Amino acid sequence: MSTSIIKDTAPPPPVSHGIIIDIMNDIVYNLITMSERRPGSASPTRQRWHPINNPAELGRIQDRLVETLDRPEITDKLGGLALELSEVAQQLHPVTYNKAGIISADELLASDPNSIPLVGSTKFTSHFKLVPMPMQLEAINKKLTSDECDQILIPQLERVLGSKYNSEMMKVDRPSLATCCAVTKYFNLTKDDISHVAGRPFIGMNSTDIEPIDIAVVVHEATHALDHTKDPLLYVCDKKDLSATALADFRSHLKLARELKAYAVGDCVERYLAETHGSMERPMLASHRVEAIRQEVNGPVTAKDAFAVHEDLVKRLIAAGLGHIYR
Repeated sequence: MSTSIIKDTAPPPPVSHGIIIDIMNDIVYNLITMSERRPGSASPTRQRWHPINNPAELGRIQDRLVETLDRPEITDKLGGLALELSEVAQQLHPVTYNKAGIISADELLASDPNSIPLVGSTKFTSHFKLVPMPMQLEAINKKLTSDECDQILIPQLERVLGSKYNSEMMKVDRPSLATCCAVTKYFNLTKDDISHVAGRPFIGMNSTDIEPIDIAVVVHEATHALDHTKDPLLYVCDKKDLSATALADFRSHLKLARELKAYAVGDCVERYLAETHGSMERPMLASHRVEAIRQEVNGPVTAKDAFAVHEDLVKRLIAAGLGHIYR
């Protein structure tokens, strides 16, 4: 497993100051590692993966991803999710890094405010662009407004996030084919609630030199990036119920729900790529196995509770040897 988490200790109970936002904990929380995914009968080993410190090559993978997500075979199966993923794919911004793995500050700072850095490695460091991007702040504002929070929280949240994230550093070192990560914080947003806030997502990927596999790899991570951007603010628990166990339960549940979505998307894209390229053996893919169980229990991807987490689903995944996807 990776050791990329900077801080992962249970936060102390928050001290309420009315509507003042209390920073509780700073975490780099990687929602996905693909070290267990096997794109074919001959699983890529770490020796067969290699970094891609080449924006042009990353750009080609990005272009192929956008083209793939626009295919009717994908949109018919995924519905509106395909459109959302296509938008995320177009937000990807290939960036380079130096010998120490530090991402180019100039490239990050010159990129679009809503860009999602695409790094050709799963070992990198970034000192910039970690704060939630404008579209995430808009989603947070919308959620706070819909929850009828005091409007003063919105500008206050933006100021606090800017000051706190600017002092952060993201250091990622994943022994895996790809990863999606973001600096995640826990806040006491109101007098009684603890909330989870996600910063700008970064996608890191290695290459197998097999285009269909690289596309399948990045679409899985793009699905996680979509969750970070679409739902950057989540309710965790009541302040009085905050504990290490409550946080662990929240994160385990959240990770499984998001993995179910990412594997469902991956299965759909991999089926299409297998039919058009004939380069993947379906029974060997973890995404196929996960999606078969999810679909049997929860129904099609377009169902209302397609990615709901419940006991029966968890038991089936564990019995099939797939518990590692969220642990």
